[in-house]
Order: sequence, then C-alpha cells, then structure tokens
Amino acid sequence: MFSFLQNKEVVGLDIGSGAIKAVQLKKSKRGYTLKKFGVLPIDPELIVDGAIMDAAQVASAIRELFDKESIRVKNVAISVSGHAVIVKKISLPLMTEEELQESIKWEAEQFIPFDINDVNIDFHILQTSDMQREEQQMPVLLVAVKKDTLNEYMNLVLEAGLKPVIGDVDAFALENMYTTNYDIQGGETVALINIGASVMNMNIVKGGVFAFTRIRRERR
Repeated sequence: MFSFLQNKEVVGLDIGSGAIKAVQLKKSKRGYTLKKFGVLPIDPELIVDGAIMDAAQVASAIRELFDKESIRVKNVAISVSGHAVIVKKISLPLMTEEELQESIKWEAEQFIPFDINDVNIDFHILQTSDMQREEQQMPVLLVAVKKDTLNEYMNLVLEAGLKPVIGDVDAFALENMYTTNYDIQGGETVALINIGASVMNMNIVKGGVFAFTRIRRERR
C-alpha cells in the first residue's frame, strides 16, 4: 500500500491482537539471515477486531520489545488485515499501467463497498492470457484499505518512536515471503494459511501468481 524504502535496513513489525512480533533480517548473496527476533504477549483487550483500544499501551509494548531484543533499527514494515481491507481480482479493459494509474480511482468505485475517498487504493496488473488480450481485457488485483485504519497503525508506530516505511496487506506479505524463499513450480497451486489469535488469512498462489485470498476475523 505504501513504500518509502530507499536501500535502508527494515524491521518487520507484526502488531497482532495477542502479541507484538518483530523480525530483523540481513540480506546477503546467499539470501537472508535472521539477526533479531522477538515476541511480546499483550493484553487481548488492547486490540479488538483490529481496532486499537489503547494506543499508549501498545506503543509502550512495541518499545519494550525493541529494547528487550536490542533492536536499534527504526525503520519498520507493517501490514494490516480484517474488515478494513478489500482485495479483489477484477477484469478491466486492456490499457497500460500508466493509463490505469490515472483511472484506477474511477474503475475501483464499483468494486469497493466504502466511500472511495475514505480508502487508499493500490493495484497490480496480473499476467494476461492470449484469450483476454483478444477480448481486450486484463486481470487486475485491486486492493483498498480504509485510511482511518492505516493511519491508526502508522500513528501507533510513530508514537513508539519508530518510522513506518512499508505498508502491506497481511496475505501479500506472506505471499512475498513464500515466493522469495521457495522454488516455485510452474502450474503448482499452493495455499498459504496464517492463523493468528483473531484473524486467519488464506492466500492461494498458482504457479507463483496470486489467485485469490480470504480473510476471516473471529469476533470476541
């Protein structure tokens, strides 16, 4: 959803409803090496249904985790999930990425159940088949996140004394991890399932290409 990364070291920060997790990796010629990792349980009443109920306490928990694991890097990558996130695979008239960038807001209105001015929108043009090209259509992955939710998490990170430089969706963060670390077999279909304390994300990848995702949040 956003990225302000410019060759800087980044810590992955997972702000869950049951625990705060942080991971710091170091890139090398052979791949990635784990430098720091930590988990800190939090009161389940601090984050309910994805909503931050007490930002001060959650920010304090993040600082405690970073101090506990001696993590000095301030740039963090975060991701969001739940009812505030809409992910749809749609079909649009064939156009260039530049043209879609100009028109995505209007194209997205018919697929987003929120006011289009209340969401941040991103997209990715998927691999287009010969048949789709003949029909002058192309598949597009459309992602929308409510601005209030994303801003809430960004402000939380800032309150913890850190800098949010990457914002993503939980399911896609998991998919990026998979495609980076595992050999992808052509035609192979894989289900990536992330079971959290209150949210389950399922992402289906076919031949290394996104097929669809489902997000389920358990209400308390």
